[in-house]
Amino acid sequence: MDEDPELTSSPVIVIPESPERSENIDRPQNIQPIVNVDDNALFEDVLEIIQNNNQNYNSEAVLEHLNPDLPPSPILASTGVGLSRAASNPGEVELPRHSSQAHISNEDSNLIIANEESNSLASCPENRDGDDVDVEEPPAKVRKISSPKQEEGDGETCPICLDTWGNSGEHRLVALKCGHLFGWQCVERWLKAQATKDRTCPTCKSKANLKDMRFIYARRLVAADTSQIAALQKQIDVLKSENSRAELELLKSRIAHRACVLQLEVLRSTLMKSQTAKDQPPRRSWRFALEKNQEVSKDGGCRVLTYNCRTYELYVSQKSTNNLFPGYGIRKVSCIDYKLGQFIHLHPKPIRDITYSQPRDLLLSVGLDSSVRIIERGIPSASIQCGMPLWSCSWDYLRSNEFCVGGVGGVIHQYDVRNTNTSIQTLNTNDLSPVVSLCSTEHGLLSCQLNSCWLWESNMRQWIPKAIPIDGPFVSLCYDNDSHRALITSRASGNSRSKLTLFKLKANNSGEIMFDLEQTFVGSARSTLMSRGTFVRTPGAIWAAAHSESESALNLHGLDGARTMTLPAVEPALDICTAQVNGDTIVAALSESRLRLYKAVATSS
Repeated sequence: MDEDPELTSSPVIVIPESPERSENIDRPQNIQPIVNVDDNALFEDVLEIIQNNNQNYNSEAVLEHLNPDLPPSPILASTGVGLSRAASNPGEVELPRHSSQAHISNEDSNLIIANEESNSLASCPENRDGDDVDVEEPPAKVRKISSPKQEEGDGETCPICLDTWGNSGEHRLVALKCGHLFGWQCVERWLKAQATKDRTCPTCKSKANLKDMRFIYARRLVAADTSQIAALQKQIDVLKSENSRAELELLKSRIAHRACVLQLEVLRSTLMKSQTAKDQPPRRSWRFALEKNQEVSKDGGCRVLTYNCRTYELYVSQKSTNNLFPGYGIRKVSCIDYKLGQFIHLHPKPIRDITYSQPRDLLLSVGLDSSVRIIERGIPSASIQCGMPLWSCSWDYLRSNEFCVGGVGGVIHQYDVRNTNTSIQTLNTNDLSPVVSLCSTEHGLLSCQLNSCWLWESNMRQWIPKAIPIDGPFVSLCYDNDSHRALITSRASGNSRSKLTLFKLKANNSGEIMFDLEQTFVGSARSTLMSRGTFVRTPGAIWAAAHSESESALNLHGLDGARTMTLPAVEPALDICTAQVNGDTIVAALSESRLRLYKAVATSS
């Protein structure tokens, strides 16, 4: 039997016949198309008619809607079977369940629907007139077959942004649990915009979560190739990180360059100084000429003095000349015109030590009345009661707001000017003699008592005493920060004379402070007064100065090749101080009532 070429060229879907009634059906040998659909829209109209009505329609009515020019089909008319829309699947067309065969062809968008005569008519009961009764059987399902053009359009764009998705990057193809496809970035933004419990698929509104997203690797996927864009973006990120790293290296290089420039400037200045020293004429010699012998107090009571480098003034302790305010205070003496200045009353008992702080512009004084007075710009600002007679004081070398005071019993108190209500800590040793001198250095705190000398090393705010190996008894101690030297004055006892011991503080490789003994100078044969020694420095020369009571002279022992000199002094010098005024060196020697001022004068060698 020859087949119709139109039927053989199109795919055919055959709906199987009912197995129990197939023998009673006469199959037609040739099935002709009864419905020609030239457009997909016309087929959609059929589905719309079936969907809008929930009851069966007569086949002829449907065929008349599809093609009114065709004659009515006797087969469909005799069966009386209609078409209905499946409620469960809107994309399916229901045909009579017991129809013999249906042929559907998608070639050129033609739909062929063929129905056989149902065997159910034979099994149905007949009426009295012998006519067959029309019986509607439940329809069988035939799926809608989409055209190839529609299949090619599916899966090319994201339903959310309507943009083509790619096979890599942020807009690559992903599927949710329900099976719908989206761009990764779009559906992720969609789900995050909703509450966790309310997250649904944008297409079917079924439950969806971020963990349900799966990447799709389809063989027929038509996706934009974004691998080059992703590679470029990755390259941009790498370049940004390299740029940040380069900027950091540049900053480090600038800091290192600045440090090298500063170091170069230091080396250059050192070289210039050395060249200047080489170019200088031979070492000059110096002499000291008496400039002024000034009476400070007729009643005496002078004991110590210090120098204010800001105002070029000497502060001299003396007894009060006002009977209404008895006690002791300090007198200002100008180093420019050598005139006496203001008197400031401080203590009811004799003052034992005073010291000036250049960084804070503060003057500190201690006395036998157990009190500490702080003078700021000539005005007493604070008073501290220590509960014991005080003999010495010193500002801290590293912390300008702290100071130490020493008194009887070998006790040292440390205070802070910001809180003078209580001491920071208290230091003491086994030696109960008074602390006659205190000097704060970069290596620690030097303390001199009548019977011993100590170096207090600070370790995490804990002071550790270290004895200085020098024999006493002692009178005073002073320190030169420029040469790192200390000068200790010892008292004459028995047949031994007083002496000046010069030693240097230095740290070894392990960081331990060592005492390097340099020189010892012999002094007076007797020591009835506690006379303090000091360093005298001029350009190119340095001396260790101390009063010799037996010789009634002020001895300047030359150091580093300087010439030793003796200055006549009828009255014993209790304290000696050096001042630098406009490039000139002034040496001040204080007795109980008078102040002698010497000026260094350069002479040719």
